Amino acid sequence: MPVRSTMAALIARTRLLVNDPAGASQVFADQDIQDILDASRADVKNEAMIPRPTFSGSTIQFLDYYTKLGDWEDDLVIKQYLITQVTPTTSEPIAGHWAFSTTTLPPLFISGKTYDIYRSAADLLERQAAMWVLRYNVNVDGQNLQRGQVTTALQNLARTYRMKQRAGAIHVVRTDIRQPGQLAGAGLGPLEIDYMADGNKGG
Repeated sequence: MPVRSTMAALIARTRLLVNDPAGASQVFADQDIQDILDASRADVKNEAMIPRPTFSGSTIQFLDYYTKLGDWEDDLVIKQYLITQVTPTTSEPIAGHWAFSTTTLPPLFISGKTYDIYRSAADLLERQAAMWVLRYNVNVDGQNLQRGQVTTALQNLARTYRMKQRAGAIHVVRTDIRQPGQLAGAGLGPLEIDYMADGNKGG
């Protein structure tokens, strides 16, 4: 897919993390970085935003709204009551904060795409390390060139970013036992009746 203009800020921030400034000597093209970012993309549809009311005397204003995640693509849409699109005066997609100049009553819902740039940066660094993996150290005229250290340095930085990436969860389902409400015989494990015997084989 062609590079989206709404990805410009995210691509630039990812370039900073991997020290690959845009230009003639860049290692990765914008398309490559966008593809890596898309691998970590989370599509959000009508997620309720978190209001932070402002109190002025006895008056309550709803000006600031937040989201649990940050690093949003710039094509996000915010709707009030799921029907009316609203436009904030201040947008901070990195922090997940939007502000309005006049009170905007909740609920507000956001739809868009959010990314894990630390995971993406680590993926890019590992790919860059792979480009250096076949390089070798050279000793010439008393000079010792340790080109192999580049791979180690890139991998170490990638591990640092791995510790900063978003946590994930793995859901595991046991299929060897019968779940409540499941038909008898559908699983391979013991049934409740199997635990009611007195232990005497003779009956």
